[in-house]
Amino acid sequence: MKDSNNKLTELDRRNFLTGAAASTLGVSILPGIAGAAESQVINPASHATAKNVIFLYMSGGMTHVDTFDPKTTSGISGPSQPVSTNADGVQISNLLPELGKQADKFAVVRSMTTRTGDHGGGNYLMHTGFARRPGVSHPQIGSWAQYFLGRRSKLVPDSVVVGGGNPGPGFFRPDHSPLPIGDPNRGIKDLLPKINKTQFERRLKYAETFRESFARGFPHDEVKSYADFYEETVKLFDSKTTELFDINKEPASVKTLYGNSRFARGLLLARRLVQNDVRYVEVQLGGWDGQHGNAGTAANRTNAMDAPIAALLQDLSSQGMLDDTMVVLTTEFGRTPKINGRGGRDHFPKAFSIMMAGGGVQGGKVIGKTDAAASNIETESYEPKDLHTTVAYALGLPVEKRIHAMGGRPFFVGNRGKVIKEAFGSA
Repeated sequence: MKDSNNKLTELDRRNFLTGAAASTLGVSILPGIAGAAESQVINPASHATAKNVIFLYMSGGMTHVDTFDPKTTSGISGPSQPVSTNADGVQISNLLPELGKQADKFAVVRSMTTRTGDHGGGNYLMHTGFARRPGVSHPQIGSWAQYFLGRRSKLVPDSVVVGGGNPGPGFFRPDHSPLPIGDPNRGIKDLLPKINKTQFERRLKYAETFRESFARGFPHDEVKSYADFYEETVKLFDSKTTELFDINKEPASVKTLYGNSRFARGLLLARRLVQNDVRYVEVQLGGWDGQHGNAGTAANRTNAMDAPIAALLQDLSSQGMLDDTMVVLTTEFGRTPKINGRGGRDHFPKAFSIMMAGGGVQGGKVIGKTDAAASNIETESYEPKDLHTTVAYALGLPVEKRIHAMGGRPFFVGNRGKVIKEAFGSA
């Protein structure tokens, strides 16, 4: 029997531990598979320009022609036309009037490209910098930052994902997993067990007894790391912690600035969290899959993103936080410049645009160029792994350092991409 038990796979252990913890503790914060890589805490590199990251993910494939790379070419422009902004020489879509007033704060990269044209693969690649591989789960930047820089606060998690589910920690320990927030208006209320703190602590003690017994038969690091993860969950009951996630504590004027949509409130929560020692926050806005009726989709989605993101940049700047908070807006791929027969735009990985601001990024500039048809990149191109390397570089992570995980396989933060140096003012 003992020989059979020792042949349990990592997936077997993960499924068992996750199920046992969920039924015993009643929590809904379930991390992904635990990894073999142990943290290597270092100081940020001297070239670091950012302390925090707010990652804005436009899920579904944001159309670059109707946002940051508008054209006047017939049959391509659609509902969008290029208009000037408050930054000399920078034009964006007329569908983004409020962002146009903040263009001096951000840089647009119009030369992004990828070979992945499906939503699942594109989503994974843009979140990790790696293509999907069977049996491998890669971390996102927030988990990499915690791995190298350590956890910043014992009161709050190091990274949070708003409106995007729980991506897990990749091949790192479960305590490197982002905290998932479904509704920013409710904060962490939906994550806490439907029991009081005393009941939860009683269950935790029971779980600890179980863990000690289980660990004698299965001496794996995963067992301890899962127990450590759930011990951290107790701290979410602390009133100070719950207040940090409560956007109702913000002044009415600030809430009005951002707006009432869930995405807008997610951005407000993101600012509130990075202001209180959360290093990495992702906020998602879906609905960009405009293969039918692009005019309506583009108008609706740009309206949803425009004023709230402009408010975020304005708020960060006015509070002196933009200098060390990097804001990244990206998507899995672009949309065909040419309108299809259904009045929509299809998947287009060949060329698309992203936006970056703060954390050392020079605002008021455009990096890269596509042709008049927005179809072909005419300058140096950049891939998702390059964006990840750029963010990691800004945070001061060691992009050239090899680590080993998943049975000794070598990995690099950013997947050995190149830094978009022009974003920081150097070619």
